[in-house]
Amino acid sequence: MILVLLLLSFWQSIIAERNSVHSARVALVAQSIDSVLRTQELLLTVVGREILRAGNLPQTPQHSAELDRILQENPVAIGLGMARSDGQLMLVSSNLDLGLLPNLLRAKTSRDSFQEALATDTMVLGRTYFMGAINKWTIPVRKALRNPQGEVVAVMTAGLRIDGRAGVLSNSLYSGAYDRVMLTRASDGYVQFISEQGTGPEQYSKLRYQAQTLVGQIPQSENLSPADTQQSDTPYTYRIHRDQKNYLGAAQFNNRFQMWVMSETLMRPLWVTFFKTALLYVSIFLGSFLALFIMFRIIAVAEAKRLKELMYLSRHDELTGVGNRSGLSASIKSLLRRKQSFMVAVINIDHFRGVNDRFGQEYGDQVLCAFARRLLSVVDDKDVVARLGADEFVLLIKVVNLQALESHARQLSHQLDKPLELEQFPLQLGASIGVAVSPRDGDSVNTLLRSAHLALYQAKKSRNDWCLYREELEQAYIRRVQLEQRLRQALSLGQLTMVFQPQVDHVKVVYGYEALVRWYDEELGQVGPDEFVGVAESSGLMPALGQFVMETSVREFSEFVGAQGEMRKLAVNISVLQFLQPGFAKDVLSLLSRYGLSPKQLVLEMTESLFISNFDDVLAVLNELRKQGVRVSMDDFGTGYSSLSLLRTLPLDELKIDKTFIDGLLDDHKVQNMVASIISIARSHQLELVAEGVETEGQYLALMAMGCKLFQGYYFGRPAALSVGPKSPH
Repeated sequence: MILVLLLLSFWQSIIAERNSVHSARVALVAQSIDSVLRTQELLLTVVGREILRAGNLPQTPQHSAELDRILQENPVAIGLGMARSDGQLMLVSSNLDLGLLPNLLRAKTSRDSFQEALATDTMVLGRTYFMGAINKWTIPVRKALRNPQGEVVAVMTAGLRIDGRAGVLSNSLYSGAYDRVMLTRASDGYVQFISEQGTGPEQYSKLRYQAQTLVGQIPQSENLSPADTQQSDTPYTYRIHRDQKNYLGAAQFNNRFQMWVMSETLMRPLWVTFFKTALLYVSIFLGSFLALFIMFRIIAVAEAKRLKELMYLSRHDELTGVGNRSGLSASIKSLLRRKQSFMVAVINIDHFRGVNDRFGQEYGDQVLCAFARRLLSVVDDKDVVARLGADEFVLLIKVVNLQALESHARQLSHQLDKPLELEQFPLQLGASIGVAVSPRDGDSVNTLLRSAHLALYQAKKSRNDWCLYREELEQAYIRRVQLEQRLRQALSLGQLTMVFQPQVDHVKVVYGYEALVRWYDEELGQVGPDEFVGVAESSGLMPALGQFVMETSVREFSEFVGAQGEMRKLAVNISVLQFLQPGFAKDVLSLLSRYGLSPKQLVLEMTESLFISNFDDVLAVLNELRKQGVRVSMDDFGTGYSSLSLLRTLPLDELKIDKTFIDGLLDDHKVQNMVASIISIARSHQLELVAEGVETEGQYLALMAMGCKLFQGYYFGRPAALSVGPKSPH
């Protein structure tokens, strides 16, 4: 095996060495030819314009002393001339026989290139042909001269010397019996020149190749498509079977003069060289150097493996084995360079924090690994899976259109909603997905990930959903940033206020108030709590906002009920982030004591989302508060999936029917049945029940008939400051 590897390495080195030689030769020849041709183009342009400026273009063909002088100083050319746009040569160097001058537009060998010269502003190379006027083989070049209106007034033409020391190309480029340099026209595939032993213009001037038999098979290592080869400014290597022979070579395309420069070698002598040396290697390998060779080979393999492992670790996540941030960035940049359309899907596992809190980090790691395996199972091998950190993953999937993208996203969301198979038990979490598309939503790693994260933020509002980035999300993000900055200022300057909505019993007597926070900003106007509370939770301002709400509500309520001499209740909404602050229960009880309120007057309203994570911690705080008399209410009951199970374990005193049920109470039998069920549940669990969002007398009477005794809503009073008294029409 080692010998095979050694021979393979030797063969590859032969190929690499020849590729290097051919590439260097092509680069040198291409540069030299380009330089010569550009010089000739400039010379033809300057000389032609000077002749036209002097008005020396005759009516009949004549020899030109000026062209003779230029020809003498320009050994590359073997003949010069100026032709009219109809192809007739009118001025030529004196070495050309006036009687043998062809019409360049009519002659078969010159017609195509002359027409091409008329249509372009650059110099055009014609087919290599035998020019009878000077009895030599030449490469013709032609440059159209135009007036200020862009019309062709004349065409300068020259025949370039092929061989000889001053020639553009010569057999001096020949370096072996199986080696050659070839110059080929791109427009029609005709060979301009071949430097090969025993081969002259007589043999190759009529040789013509099709494009697919010319440039050959491009190795994958070149990372070029056939179209890319004509745009590359460096040589590329190729292998090809042409003329019943196998060739190895290098080629470079001259885009200005539309020609291929190639250097190639027959493969047969390379095989001969390889087999000769292979026999020597076998002999040496079987000799005294066998042990030494094996030792160095082992060292080399070990070093290569170590480097490969280091490279792998630098691009992959240690826990899950998928790509990491560095690998993801490299993959995105690669796709962007190739200008391919692809989607970036940022995926966040829903409620993963609760998994770590309940089952520990080790179990959480198992969940992450299982989730990564699930992602790998739903994508193709060519797609990219990466982990950004914590519970966030990214997919890179090539897409061809929006319909395919939406299909990918829906299928992905469906697959991630299925339970994960773990050692202990299956676990269903779901995931939120934000999707951005390149190049529409970004042309860099940062902009694409930012767009996908904005879409993810929107998807997380409903959980277990996906969202495609759109421009409105950018505006919403700017709005959130603006809200966050203004909210910080409002909290520090005390610009928020509290209003209180009355809660009444079945005879419409007020027994308590729910405290509601309001914010009016000079720049933003009136901002609803449904907007700024979410911003506070996501920006870390919720503890400060919650403290303001609790302290202001208790203080204003104590002043109000103290003046009234009543024992009414105060309901305050609590956020999960506020509730889990260290010392929350102690701070609440201390606040009540400071303002002279009984714990029995305080009702803490919370939604079931409070219990999704940190259940044990929440339960401990609730029990501590209830021991002192603080009452607990579950807000928006019936809108979540876990309410019934929570009733068995939570120390609740009250349920609140969500306003969405009240809105459809009078005309929807399903809603009526659900409300009746909630009332029955509250009664069976010996819990008080408050119907919120009651806006009409019909709703009030219907709820009374069902057995509901406590109410809240615009029908009884709108939220208002306690100093002026809640407004109520009743």
